[in-house]
Amino acid sequence: MDIQSHKRTLGIIHLVYGSLIAVAFIFIGSFITMLFPFIAEEIANDVGNDAEDILLFVESIIRTIFILLLVFSALPSIIAGIGLLQNRNWGIIIALIAGCVSIFSFPFGTAVGVYSIYVFVENNKSKNDQNKE
Repeated sequence: MDIQSHKRTLGIIHLVYGSLIAVAFIFIGSFITMLFPFIAEEIANDVGNDAEDILLFVESIIRTIFILLLVFSALPSIIAGIGLLQNRNWGIIIALIAGCVSIFSFPFGTAVGVYSIYVFVENNKSKNDQNKE
């Protein structure tokens, strides 16, 4: 398989992986947001009304964490996939960054990360071979 086929395959993989991660974070975040008022009401009944203000603050922190995780894990993969499928030069660099971020997400993120590194190395090898000729 030539490097262009690897880039196209990696682009599709990054698009699918980033989309799945985004859907998962949105689903989990929505589920927590839906359950949190019920949890806050139960705690407020047991502890008192001061707990409700604290729980609203905690809810905003949890929502911020989910948004940050979404931005730093799913969004780079989606951008990398689009860049690779459009054959942009910056796509392979963002794919490497997104792959290195996802490498800690075992097992699928690890596979995406290792394949991203492989394609990046092969791309640089083919560029160096072309420059020597």
